[in-house]
Amino acid sequence: MSRLSVHFHKFLANALNGELLSKKISINNRLLLVEWTARAQRELDRRKRPLYVEMELYFSCMVKKYIHFHEKPRNKTPVYVNEKFAVYFRPVTSSNCSLEIAANLGRQPEIELHNKAVTRLVPKRIFIDFKNTQWIGEYWL
Repeated sequence: MSRLSVHFHKFLANALNGELLSKKISINNRLLLVEWTARAQRELDRRKRPLYVEMELYFSCMVKKYIHFHEKPRNKTPVYVNEKFAVYFRPVTSSNCSLEIAANLGRQPEIELHNKAVTRLVPKRIFIDFKNTQWIGEYWL
């Protein structure tokens, strides 16, 4: 097994509390496998509104992946996994390189990327859990 595969399985083994749910959806005409725990589904069922999961790919000095959990989507059209949660992919780059601005914002200011090369970088898999009163997740390109 590859190192990433070992890490993924350890992550799942630690995170899972029961059944793993899954569904395939399409983002930018590419399939994305969405996996979430039964524990996450129970928390989703308690919610009155859907949870929006943003997969951010941040191009700066280094490429970084983030997952953000929102009450509403950030200027993107989400793809619903079920009536309780939706996901979307948001590639961005820094618009400025100022240490002072980054210190105030916690990161560099950003702009969304919209080009053919970036649309091919759609994630292949995302995993979501709810553990210790927090949403957690990981995605893979």
